[in-house]
Amino acid sequence: MIIDSKNLVTNKKRLIFGAVFILLIFYFIFSSDEENFKERSQRGVGGIVGGNNKGQQQQQQQQQRAEWSDSQLTKTIKENMKLNNATIESDLYKVKWLDEIRPDNERVRKFRIKKNSDITANLDKLYDHPPIAIVTSNKPKHLDRLLANLINNCNANIDRIKVFNDGKSVQNILSKYNVTKEYRISKKSQEGSNSNQVLSNEEKQYYMNSHYKEIFSFMFNNETNSDKVIFLEEDLIMSPDSLEYFNHLSKLMNYDPSIFGISAWNDNGFKWNVEQSRSNFENKFSFLRQDHFGGLGFLISREIYKKRIEPNWQVESTTPWDVIVQQSMRSGDSCIFPEIPRSQHAPLLERNYDSIFKDQPEKDGWGNYNFYLPKITTVHTYHMNLSKYLSPEYDLQVKKRIMRATEVDTLNSIPMMFSTSNRFVYYVPAKSNDDPRWDAVIDKLQMVGRGNGGAVRGIYKGVIETTFFGKRVYLVGTYSPFYSQQQRNKSQRILFNDFPKEEFDPTITNHLTNTMLFRTDKDLSLDITLAEKGFSCKDFCEKHKVSCLESDMMLLTDSTIVLLQLEQHCSQVNYVPSNNTDTFYPIKDKDGICWTTNQYSKLSCTSKPPKKSEASRICICKDKSF
Repeated sequence: MIIDSKNLVTNKKRLIFGAVFILLIFYFIFSSDEENFKERSQRGVGGIVGGNNKGQQQQQQQQQRAEWSDSQLTKTIKENMKLNNATIESDLYKVKWLDEIRPDNERVRKFRIKKNSDITANLDKLYDHPPIAIVTSNKPKHLDRLLANLINNCNANIDRIKVFNDGKSVQNILSKYNVTKEYRISKKSQEGSNSNQVLSNEEKQYYMNSHYKEIFSFMFNNETNSDKVIFLEEDLIMSPDSLEYFNHLSKLMNYDPSIFGISAWNDNGFKWNVEQSRSNFENKFSFLRQDHFGGLGFLISREIYKKRIEPNWQVESTTPWDVIVQQSMRSGDSCIFPEIPRSQHAPLLERNYDSIFKDQPEKDGWGNYNFYLPKITTVHTYHMNLSKYLSPEYDLQVKKRIMRATEVDTLNSIPMMFSTSNRFVYYVPAKSNDDPRWDAVIDKLQMVGRGNGGAVRGIYKGVIETTFFGKRVYLVGTYSPFYSQQQRNKSQRILFNDFPKEEFDPTITNHLTNTMLFRTDKDLSLDITLAEKGFSCKDFCEKHKVSCLESDMMLLTDSTIVLLQLEQHCSQVNYVPSNNTDTFYPIKDKDGICWTTNQYSKLSCTSKPPKKSEASRICICKDKSF
């Protein structure tokens, strides 16, 4: 063999130049990464190299987080876990949550430990909760009700309650509960309320905005110990574990800078909107994330206010204060809220904690919202893992649940699939949260639609998690990062046209009516019946050892269903006017005419028709043994 020495030298040179070129590439990559890491650390994103000031690091993280990728957010959460290593177990992985407590008066609770024994415990040890700022204006009786609720039912620390009033003095009410003083910091609002002139709606909104702005500023600029603050309007009623809820969920903000705030309210937390296949524990301790700012009892941090809200609120205007807060949220921000609300809006004074506890009839639509209220006196201590609500873990779980769900091409199919435990996914061909195709789906489900500044309530990264006829449904926009056409092609799919046509009544053209009728005929666990006069559906069903669920009562919002199922009782079926606020429908009146509502939000198992009406409730009772 003859070796060409010139070619050998040339090949060696090529190898050397190639190796040098590769080394140069690696050098620039690593040096660039190092510079980027140093830059992030100096801004506080790295959280370790940029200094030892933990608070400053978290402030800088808040400011930069909208620009982060998922990997950067995950990295930041891990670094915050290192910073909070001493409390991470109690903050995230083994959260101690007391449940099933029924308070009595005078700060005393009776714990039923044994069948024949009551143990009375004095509540000297108060909940360790963030400061509470109560906003009030000329509603003294509502304020009185809220303070009694917080102190007697929620075990609030009166030293952490501040009342901000821009109406007539309420000092006598505060003295009644040993709350130190009222804060009157809003001069503009006081001038408006003390003058004899009638204010326009625009002026009222301006004064309200000024009041809120000054309260935020006072709590986060003047009060040095207010790292996080709970804000409550005076016409709310709070659940007994609401302060515990705020305290536990707000600790997630120490780790996950994508959390903008914590809300006690669920805009669509109606009684019908509950997944039947889940246990009570799963429902009441299930929390969600949303891109929408939730009010009616909320918590935000000083970090959020100083870095987001305050810079966006430099000029006082008539733009509603909650719209300003909503507009302060950046892409990637979200708020946490409960499936079962921890607050209830109660403008009617007749409604209070005790009336809710006793299942007294609702006086308005607000009473048809779920409200977490334990009904027994046994104390349960749960140890929960709240780390699943951190962004990376939460997103992973959402992705998995959507992958495992059965696709439907129409929501009308869901009532027919009562015998399955499947969860369902419905894909919305929307291009963004602003797409009007969302409104069509929301209207179909009779959900509360857009809120502050046009934001879709309950939506998270293009996904709404809700229920329909007691079944879990994921509404997924095709623009969502959780949408995958490849995965969709692999998933189980049920098409409406696949159902045998002989299962439907050919005289009925409405698809949803047909599927509801199918269920009432085939679901042997359900019994549609007429209750005795004076009974609520809840009382009547329980008398017969069965139960009433509002998610089943949805079947009675169709007059055709009521007429066909109760033709021997109803001479005809009419809809009540849409502006009727009563919640005791459907009923049969004294003349044999049946009346129903076509609005899910007005369904109630606990309401009773007035005695003088001589009407009887039409109920669906469910035998859970099936």
